[in-house]
Amino acid sequence: MESIGRYAVRRFLVETDFARLYLAEDNDLQRYVVVKVFAVDPAAPEPPFTWKEWRNRFLGEGRIMARLDHPNVLGIHEFGKLESGEPYHVLPFMPANLPRLIGFDADEARAATMSELERPKSLPAAEVVRIMRQVLAGLDYLHANDVVHRDVKPANILLSARQGGQVKLCDFGMARIGGNRDIPAGAWIGTPAYISPEQREDAGRISDRADVYSAGVMAWRMLTGRLPVSGAADASALAAEVPGWVGEAVIGALDPSPERRPSAGEFLRRLGR
Repeated sequence: MESIGRYAVRRFLVETDFARLYLAEDNDLQRYVVVKVFAVDPAAPEPPFTWKEWRNRFLGEGRIMARLDHPNVLGIHEFGKLESGEPYHVLPFMPANLPRLIGFDADEARAATMSELERPKSLPAAEVVRIMRQVLAGLDYLHANDVVHRDVKPANILLSARQGGQVKLCDFGMARIGGNRDIPAGAWIGTPAYISPEQREDAGRISDRADVYSAGVMAWRMLTGRLPVSGAADASALAAEVPGWVGEAVIGALDPSPERRPSAGEFLRRLGR
């Protein structure tokens, strides 16, 4: 593929469940962008959605991004369609993201086979707090606007190489606006290693506290280099250099009961000491 609309494709980046992403160049404005093209096989769509539902979700993702305005939420430049009819989004390009910096996009099985250099490692607590405060500020804004992300994980956190490492939440293909059920009863969506217990049981009925749990899993993995064992978190697994108040805040977010978890705003305040 040499071009998408007026954008010159430079290279393929990655493929998700329902899209292909390309690095492209906007020659008119002389800047790089990411073009996200809808790509679901009509003959074999990924459950729990039909091809038409996936397409509608892709269109909805663009509308969600267009209505949001927050420094820690990725925006959208433009929407378009290929000659074949597939829709695409034109997104800002950020030169680095969290998984590529620390390898946390690898699941536990793959991480075990990686070299010591590639394997996910813990980050200093101060760096984790700096990143998580921005993640939680973005989530707090989403929740205040009645949006639940439902797929908070390192691969969906962009970390700019500029501006001292500004964090932006991205990928709203799983997001839900409002409280109406948008998937079949009992179905789950998201990334298994990061979703909450209630999201595994029925992703259509979750509250914003499911995003808080996912953020807690991500914070735990950044602090320890590992996922919580069987969804449980024990303060004794944290390094001595991790301040107690940081560990307490993260463990609180990992409470199995959504009623006992803090809101994103409260989690943010607990990390503000």
